[in-house]
Amino acid sequence: MAVISTIADKSAAQGGGDINTGDKGFDVAFGLVIHALAIKKGVVIPKTTDLTLPYIQGLVQKGDVTPFMDAFSSEPIMSDDVLETSPLLVEALALKGLPKYSLTMKKGQNYYKEMEKITGFGNFNFILGDADGNWKVAVTSAGDYTGFKTGQVLAAMTTPATATETEKKTFTFQLTDRLEIDSNYSVFEASNVFPISQVTGVNGLVISFEDENGAVVPAVGDTTLKIKAVLQSDRITGVDGMAPANLLTSAGAISAIADNGDNFHTLTVSALTAGVLTLKTFDPSLLVGATDLAGVLLRSNVLTVTVA
Repeated sequence: MAVISTIADKSAAQGGGDINTGDKGFDVAFGLVIHALAIKKGVVIPKTTDLTLPYIQGLVQKGDVTPFMDAFSSEPIMSDDVLETSPLLVEALALKGLPKYSLTMKKGQNYYKEMEKITGFGNFNFILGDADGNWKVAVTSAGDYTGFKTGQVLAAMTTPATATETEKKTFTFQLTDRLEIDSNYSVFEASNVFPISQVTGVNGLVISFEDENGAVVPAVGDTTLKIKAVLQSDRITGVDGMAPANLLTSAGAISAIADNGDNFHTLTVSALTAGVLTLKTFDPSLLVGATDLAGVLLRSNVLTVTVA
């Protein structure tokens, strides 16, 4: 994979500079936006970065990037430039319009609840992805890369199902910097990096102290913890292949994890002592609560119990 500054097709045209309008070569095109990466304000991708999927997934794990992928439908909403006219009918530009993107998702109840958290003003910038997996990013004054400056982000009310249409939820975001939109941006072709559609979000994981017979409350002297782990989205689907490095407990190191079937697991730990015990997912390399399990990102609740 190449350093992104060597493959980015940055548009350099802006008012007052030389204008190159020749049509030789294969220019970069950008299509319908169906993917969006909400990137926290202030987070940038340095121009020297080797842009790989693990690098972006690391930003997702840290909470710096939140992906909204594979929109069911998408609509750009453009506001017109405003011209004023003199008494002699001479027109002059008074105000430049701004674009707004509307992405509609059909992903289910848990997803819609999570979408609500994106609503706010100026909290995020947005990287855009088209149906072919290409990226469109803003370029900073230092030549680094980030999302386009954004004002209002709004998760609209969920649209209920009808006799002919299924339930869906739309969110909109307005880009606010015309210089970025018109000039200070780059397009990364999917073939030169990787398709933006490969970026995945974090899945919620619900863990509880229980086995097939019901709740199992940890007690002083226990050397195992019995847990159940299921996805937050349906509370049914389990996860396979959890390793000690995927979890963090206040009881100390986890030496082994046994899969007992039916979403139940046994964790081997040092003998428990009295006090508050916590357990959660964890990534020891990034020091964050979201963990990577065979390419699937998971973040659990913080399970807390008093050991007595």
